[in-house]
Amino acid sequence: MRIVPPATRFILLNTRHNENVGAAARAIKTMGFTELSLVSPHDPKVLTRNKTIQRASGATDILKNAKLYATLEEALMVTNDGSTINNGEIVCGTGMPVDMYQERTTHNKKYVEPRIFFENLMNNTTNEDDEICGRQHQGMRIAFVFGNEKNGMCKSDVDQCQHMLGIPTNPRFGSLNVAAAVQLIAYDWQMALGCDYDQGNNDNTRHNELKM
Repeated sequence: MRIVPPATRFILLNTRHNENVGAAARAIKTMGFTELSLVSPHDPKVLTRNKTIQRASGATDILKNAKLYATLEEALMVTNDGSTINNGEIVCGTGMPVDMYQERTTHNKKYVEPRIFFENLMNNTTNEDDEICGRQHQGMRIAFVFGNEKNGMCKSDVDQCQHMLGIPTNPRFGSLNVAAAVQLIAYDWQMALGCDYDQGNNDNTRHNELKM
């Protein structure tokens, strides 16, 4: 059964390297999602640069449909299809990878491991019946926000997020490329959805249809 997935957006803040935007677009499409937003990128023409397109590796439709915003506040007010967000969108920021076995907070918000957060979220909205699953997902909106490569998310941006997600990494070396972080969050979210979603990417074979 193919059903409409929750509206999912990936928002990159002040991205400094064009290649990371291309790689993020590839990651988003690989996991079956379509919506990319950029907030005040270092290069205003990043979406049409050759390096960006090359790193997208075929995900040029994601770049073509991506939206540019001046601030995160503006991005959270308008969806990629142009409609105005009302109450109800779940906004998840992402922080510097930390040792998730220790309680860590950022700007008075506690980091939560993505899989744990998604499991808790979906336990409140799904069950084993695909039909019910699809009906309960209908109308859900979620946005994942990623800081820039050098400084991550600033306090004012964190304050606009309801939740902060942290990917477990080596506590002695938590450096994670922003596009890699997008890939990991997108994968975990796709797995959490648990239904056979059709994102409209007919040229993209879904992971559960692959023959290994």
